[in-house]
This record gives sequence, structure tokens and C-alpha cells, in this order.
Amino acid sequence: MNKRTIGGTELSVNAIGYGAMHLSIDRPRRPAEGASIDLIRLAVDELGVDFIDTADAYCADDSETGHNERSIAEALRGERRNRVVIATKGGSVRPEGRWERNGYPDHLRKACEASLRALETDRIDLYQLHAVDSRVPIEESVGALADMQREGKIRYIGVSNVSLDQLQSAMRETTISSVQNQFSLINRDADDDA
Repeated sequence: MNKRTIGGTELSVNAIGYGAMHLSIDRPRRPAEGASIDLIRLAVDELGVDFIDTADAYCADDSETGHNERSIAEALRGERRNRVVIATKGGSVRPEGRWERNGYPDHLRKACEASLRALETDRIDLYQLHAVDSRVPIEESVGALADMQREGKIRYIGVSNVSLDQLQSAMRETTISSVQNQFSLINRDADDDA
């Protein structure tokens, strides 16, 4: 596979990564835990996947926050972990299964620290603000991530589900290494903001 460097980082990954959300968000239809772990290992060992995208909110509801991250950690225990870049996100919450945003700095700090534990690591390769919380200036949200980066908990910072104006505001606060917005044949909204 062709390698790509993420933004201005030192992270070099294959052009196709693995988005693990579907392994956790829909409790009745998601794969059994063992099958999820086997699938991640297959992707890494046989298909060359070296980039996995997850989030603390990839779960059925707030009773199992971090479900997806814990599955990934279990699948990658041992030497596999050294072969994979993990990108996770914080700033979304799942009360009773709903999707809501929480971009307050204190929440993001707690979310990042919980992700470190769930992923069984001491530093997250790429930590992204999952979505902008309209109650909190994006500068405050990414400022909290920058603080944790200086503390060594986060290697690189990214943002997700942002407009161009929001991205520019975030970039005035800290270096943003990645932008993860929805863009597909079905969802072309990002075209309108380019």
C-alpha cells in the first residue's frame, strides 16, 4: 500500500486506515467482542492496516464509554501495538445513546485520561476534538488539548466535524495536524465550505 504522512507529523501510515466505530455503537447489531478483536487482528496482520480510528464515544451509551478503545487495546496487545497508529477522539458523549457534545476543557482532560487508560498507553498518537461544542469557543477546547500535548499525553492534535472558520480559529490556538470531516458520495457538505 502507498504510505501517507498525516499533516506535518512524523506519522506515516498506509493510504487506507480502519474506522472501528461500527464495532461498538449499535449494541444489538455489533459483532461479538471476540469477533471484533479477531477482525482488528486480521486487518493488522493480513491486510496491512496500520492506522485505526476510534473515539471514546464509540459505544452504545454512556454506561460503556470507551468500549471501542478497550476492544482495540485488547486486539493490539503485544507487538501489534508498535505497528499501528491510533487516532481517537474526545468531545462527544452518549447519554442514553444520544449523541451530544461536550467541549469543555475539564471534560476533554478527563476524556483524554480515560482514553489513555482504555487504550492501555501512556501517549495517544493523534487525539482529535470530535465535534465543536457551541457552548465553548473552539480555542478553549483545542487549548486544553494543547496543554495535554505539552504534558506528553498527546502526540498530535486534530479536529473533526469542523467548518473552515472553526478550523482557522483552532489553528490560531495550536498546531492542527489533521481534519476529519464527513465527505462521501452521499455527504458532500464539506464541499460547500472549501
